[in-house]
Amino acid sequence: MTSKSPLLAPALLVASLIFSVPQARADDCHWWQFRKCDRHVEGLPDEAPRDGVVVTIDVSKNHAYLFRDGELIADGPAATGKETVLEHGNDMWLFHTPRGHLKVLRKIEDPVWTKPDWAFIEAGEPVPPRDSPTRLVKNFLGKYALALGDGILIHGITDKKSLGRPASHGCIRVPADLLANMWNNTKVGTDVYIFDSRPAQAVAAGSPPEHHSDLDYRAKSQR
Repeated sequence: MTSKSPLLAPALLVASLIFSVPQARADDCHWWQFRKCDRHVEGLPDEAPRDGVVVTIDVSKNHAYLFRDGELIADGPAATGKETVLEHGNDMWLFHTPRGHLKVLRKIEDPVWTKPDWAFIEAGEPVPPRDSPTRLVKNFLGKYALALGDGILIHGITDKKSLGRPASHGCIRVPADLLANMWNNTKVGTDVYIFDSRPAQAVAAGSPPEHHSDLDYRAKSQR
C-alpha cells in the first residue's frame, strides 16, 4: 500500500480553486485576484485619492463631480472660465479657471458678491469707488460658496443657460442641488481637483503655476 504525499491534498485544493474561478475581464474587480483593482472612474483623475470626500471639475466637459471613497455621490453640469481677455486702458483681465489640486479653504453661507471693476466695464457702466455699496450684490452666487483661494469659488448660478459651457469669469458655477450636496458633504480641507480630461494642448515645461481669478488682472506693462 502506497501513502499519498502530505502536500498532494493542499495542491489539489488550490488547483480546484483556480480552475473554478471564472475568467476575469480587464475591468472586473474581485477579491480572488489578490491585487488592488485599478479601474478608471469617470470624473476622478488618477492622482485623486480614493478615500474620503473629493470634489472634481472636468473643465473639458464643463462637468462637476462629488465622490466619497471613490464612489460617485452626485454630479452635474458646470460653467467654467470662458478663456477670454478683457482690456481697458492699462489693465487686462484673463477669465480663466485654474487647474490643479486645490482645497476648500472656506465655506460661505449666503455669499455676497463684491462686484469687481471688470463687471462694470463689461456692462458699460462707470466704475464706482472701491467702498461703494453698489459693488455689493446679494443673491447672485447662490445659497452657498466654497472658496478655493485666489478669488476662485464654487458657487450657485442665476443664469442656468450658462451651465455646461465655458461661460464664467474663472469661478465654477454649479446647479443648486449639486451645490447643496457639496456643502453638506465637504469641510474645510476637502480636496478639489480641477483638470482637463481632454487637454487642448500641453503646458510648456517650466511654465509658472497658473494664478488667475475673477478679480485678477495685470497691467499691460507687466505682460
